[in-house]
Amino acid sequence: MNNPNKTRSLLPSRQMVDGLHAQLSGTPNTAYPPVVFEHGCGVSSEVWALVCPELAELTQTLAYDRAGYGFSEPGALPRTSDRCVEDLRKLVERLEIARPFILVGHSLGGFYARLYAERYPEDVAALVLIDASHEDEIRGNFPIPHLKRQKFSVRLYGFAKWAARIGVLPWLARRHWIPGFGKFVAKLPQASRDAMWERVFSANSMEAAESEYDCFVGETGSVPHSRFARLPLAVVKAGVYLPGRTRKATLRQQVERTLYDTAVKMQHLSESGRLIEAGGSGHHVQVDKPGTVIGIVKRLLEQTRVSI
Repeated sequence: MNNPNKTRSLLPSRQMVDGLHAQLSGTPNTAYPPVVFEHGCGVSSEVWALVCPELAELTQTLAYDRAGYGFSEPGALPRTSDRCVEDLRKLVERLEIARPFILVGHSLGGFYARLYAERYPEDVAALVLIDASHEDEIRGNFPIPHLKRQKFSVRLYGFAKWAARIGVLPWLARRHWIPGFGKFVAKLPQASRDAMWERVFSANSMEAAESEYDCFVGETGSVPHSRFARLPLAVVKAGVYLPGRTRKATLRQQVERTLYDTAVKMQHLSESGRLIEAGGSGHHVQVDKPGTVIGIVKRLLEQTRVSI
């Protein structure tokens, strides 16, 4: 694998399509399908900077910023799941991305990826869900404190939006004074780190994040319901689940168990579903363990390979 510090950034060849910042890397391959990446809430396409270049050596890749994030222009509000899915559909059509493609979604982007695959099954050759959000997280399946935490996250994004609008958050970001963020982006190439510090804490980004998460928690927009028959599916869970040894589980253990059960539920969406636990990784597996994500996508590229 390439040295991550020498990995080229997503920035140099960016292009704007209907207000969305898109990065096409590699070239179309008659044997392998393209790979399309959907980032999570509150970040940008730069989170794929350690994954895209190596896969682009095999086939075409597309990473993009959803409306409001990164270098994209703000989109219409509210940012419902339907709007996000339709924006991606229009983007792949405008860019003439070969279909079907492998769709990789992280966190809330994984929720959108599921809905996209349900709505446009002819577009998707395989699906990768990386620590993906699931509708059970906003229902009674999880402990009540976890559900309250989801609603609190919406208010937190709202506060961050206000702080960004009056200039406080961008001011702190320019000085790299956002707790924890520096450690997160330190693994990315320099250009990607710079772009994340510059764009993630903008008013547009925080507004998009607040609206998307508010719609998710409030179930505004469509929620995927279908299974995918034999669609190749990889479900990646951050960390390894280890059951507690005591008879009475702590709240944290209850949440960890329910998150694991939810990952298993997503695995069973397809008869070809596979669950991969990424040991030693935080929520952003593509940043903490990029080799794991690259390996999974490479296996799916071989699985969906077209004989010539």
